[in-house]
Amino acid sequence: MYPLIVTAAIIEHNGLILLTRRRPDAPYPLLWEFPGGKLEPEEHPEACIVREVREELAMEVAVEGIYDVIYYRYPERSVMVLAYRCTWTGGELQELDVAGHRWVTPAEVPAFDLLPADIPLAARIAREFGTAGSSRP
Repeated sequence: MYPLIVTAAIIEHNGLILLTRRRPDAPYPLLWEFPGGKLEPEEHPEACIVREVREELAMEVAVEGIYDVIYYRYPERSVMVLAYRCTWTGGELQELDVAGHRWVTPAEVPAFDLLPADIPLAARIAREFGTAGSSRP
């Protein structure tokens, strides 16, 4: 079976990174993750990021480029995560399809109870991004 292709948005704003919490009725409930989701058939990954962020958070983002590609094997299936750096360009953040959100410093990202596929990405962000700002709800 081929891996499921999913996208993840690394949205940095004022030195902070956006994390979202999965809904209690979702697989891997209440874990934290980077916004994003499953690539639709024939959809370009950058279009997927824009669509998913809009659907989950009512935010508009500009995709800056690919940051990382992560392969992870969950017990039920493998995933290929295409992680893109993004800039928030419009819309007021609303929790439309998530159970919560937090803006955190890059150094704080690995301390969250993250989806397993996001853990290597969190470690890289903590190493490579600046550490300005502080967490806020």
